[in-house]
Amino acid sequence: MLRTFAMGVLIVGSFSILAGCGAADSVDSAAPEREATPPPAIQGEPTDLERIAPPAFETTLRCGAQEITVGHTEAEGLRLTVGDETFDLRPVEAASGAKYAAVNDPSTTFWSKGDRALLEVRGQAYPECTTVADTAPVFRATGNEPGWLLEIGDQDLTLLKNYGETRLVAPTPVPTTTNGVNQYAVDVDGQNLTVTITARLCVDTMSGMPHPHTVTVSLDDENLEGCGGDPATLLHGAEWVVGDLNRGALIEPSRVTLNFAADGRVFGHASCNNYTGDYVLTGESLTIPQTVTTRMACEPELMAQESRFLELLENIQRFEIGADGALILHTDDLRTITARRS
Repeated sequence: MLRTFAMGVLIVGSFSILAGCGAADSVDSAAPEREATPPPAIQGEPTDLERIAPPAFETTLRCGAQEITVGHTEAEGLRLTVGDETFDLRPVEAASGAKYAAVNDPSTTFWSKGDRALLEVRGQAYPECTTVADTAPVFRATGNEPGWLLEIGDQDLTLLKNYGETRLVAPTPVPTTTNGVNQYAVDVDGQNLTVTITARLCVDTMSGMPHPHTVTVSLDDENLEGCGGDPATLLHGAEWVVGDLNRGALIEPSRVTLNFAADGRVFGHASCNNYTGDYVLTGESLTIPQTVTTRMACEPELMAQESRFLELLENIQRFEIGADGALILHTDDLRTITARRS
């Protein structure tokens, strides 16, 4: 059974934070401005089991200089650890994203909003929270006919070409950057190898999977064209607001949203209820096998729209990014969900 909690990625895994946070003098005075909201209504206190049970699916974040950890508990809750203090949180109403407040202390909140989160401890605001990367990322790019694979790490640059028959390895050179285009140039086995990476949407010619970068690999007089970067980064970031379900407009003024976290979770508002689930992104597909929701009841029209959205969502098989930046989720039977950044 999937979890009922929805917390943002906080990013890219490409989210994907620890010192004592109780003292006011440890708080960054340049913290981002918070949206003014009345004190939230908080659900019941944690059970004895929740208090002693370790949280599941913990994520480490950094809020300025402070590290915190956030993990799931039972009953739709979170457990927030800031230095040597631990808080049990419950979901509260928010205009966007997923907001949680500490039991018996509405001034301690964690508010996830896509690829960022806001933290307040006893009313003291911290800088915007982002995920802590575990390892240095490796940039990957691929192309077809003939198949090739490029990997650029901190130490080595590796090119496999002709479906892996040829392997070239060189120390990773320092890239040059001109007008947002990164270029790596190095001599390897007597050949001039140049890799040009442009931040421009690229769609794989075989799988149809979109990527954030267009890549050209030049090896002496041979040019290889392909796509690079993690497709998941196209999904991460600011909240997606659904504009239509299978080309049908939403009920006004209802709101349906999507947030893709770097740790593999998807969450948002489904019309009446909040939902959460896991998404699976492979080299060829995007799927959301199952979701769970809160259990509020709304007008029949909203409930019908919510059911339609969730049914579509659980049958998604791939995604594309439109020319206008819209996210289009596709099912195998040609139905779609279209959303745009908030």
